[in-house]
Amino acid sequence: MDNNFFKLSGVALAVATCFSSNVWGADTAADAQDVAQLRKQLGELNSRYEAQGVALQSLAQRLQQLENSGQGQARPMHAVNKTVVAADTSANQTTSDESRAEQVANEPVVKEAPASRGAEAVYREQNALFNKTFTLETGVSYSHSDRRQLTLNGFLALDAIFLGNIKLDNVKSDIFQLDVTGRYGVTDRLQFDFNAPFLYRTSTFESAGVGSSGTNFGERDVSNTNIGDVSAGAYYRLFPETPTSPDVVVNLRVKTPTGKHPYGIKFNTVGDVSAPDDLPTGNGLWSLSTGVTVVKTIDPAILFANIGYSHNFSRKFSDISGTPDNKVSGEIDLGDSYQLGGGFAFALSDRMSTSMSYAHRFSQKARIKTAGAGWNSVTGSDASAGSLNFGVTYAMTDKLTMVANVGMGVTPDAPDVTVGIKFPYIF
Repeated sequence: MDNNFFKLSGVALAVATCFSSNVWGADTAADAQDVAQLRKQLGELNSRYEAQGVALQSLAQRLQQLENSGQGQARPMHAVNKTVVAADTSANQTTSDESRAEQVANEPVVKEAPASRGAEAVYREQNALFNKTFTLETGVSYSHSDRRQLTLNGFLALDAIFLGNIKLDNVKSDIFQLDVTGRYGVTDRLQFDFNAPFLYRTSTFESAGVGSSGTNFGERDVSNTNIGDVSAGAYYRLFPETPTSPDVVVNLRVKTPTGKHPYGIKFNTVGDVSAPDDLPTGNGLWSLSTGVTVVKTIDPAILFANIGYSHNFSRKFSDISGTPDNKVSGEIDLGDSYQLGGGFAFALSDRMSTSMSYAHRFSQKARIKTAGAGWNSVTGSDASAGSLNFGVTYAMTDKLTMVANVGMGVTPDAPDVTVGIKFPYIF
């Protein structure tokens, strides 16, 4: 009985050992299969991640090229975390991310960004905007000039000694001007404008050597307020700007003699100081001018240049004499003038731009024709006026813009300084 019991126990132990060996072997095989599958999935995810990294790097390089060339607006790029984080990510979502990255990479590159408000203000200043709207512009300006003239009344003795009177005359002129300008774009190529100036002029006439004494000074102040010469013009765009050619605009302008003319104003001498009784606010003649303006955008700069010609029509006046109690009729011809200029502007932002330019005007001699005589040129009436200008434009709103400028004369015939500010409003 004991032997049978031990035999049965041995058989049971052998069966149990075989059964446990089979179960453990099955579990070990299942674990190895799971590990292999997980490694395969991890390899696929790493491959997709590397592909996304290459696509993001390509997008970043293209964005940097656009920012450097200024041909597009930069879009914000968020930082990419390159650390692999364990997460339950499905294959479908990974495929969707790849599709979005490929779609962004295949987006067309914007060749031209929309014109900024600062650039539009520069175009409006140099020629015309051609935006088929009505613009009302109100501006004020101030200019100052200081002229000195040495007058010798006598003769030179022994080629070294001057005998007679020496006078040093000084004329200080200040002009405050209010301009009201209306512009209307009929089409994308044609625009008309109208300008009406109102002037306040004041001049101080100073003389040294009054009463034959070098220490005596005389002074007289003269001022006047009146409308200036009203003008109207038309602008036509010959060729619009392209990536290789500039914007070309021609203009034609007519100016009317609505201001007070300077002919026939009498000069009176009080205390050895000679000064006019009144000051002019216009030249008294009809004039017709034309010109060509070219503008080219080289982002972020805008280059512009212009050339112009102005013709003054001669006109007869009942009195052209400045001598008191003397009236002489005659005809005046101020002569033609030529103007050229150029400069550049920078768009500092979407709303603000700054500019620098130079303008020069050459005026021919004036001529006078009295009754019974021929034309006589006026000595010293020709002029060469050059000025250097600095300007800033700022778009205050979508419709209102502020334009400020400062000009400095670089030749004796130009005003010493000019300061102005104006506010174009687009309806």
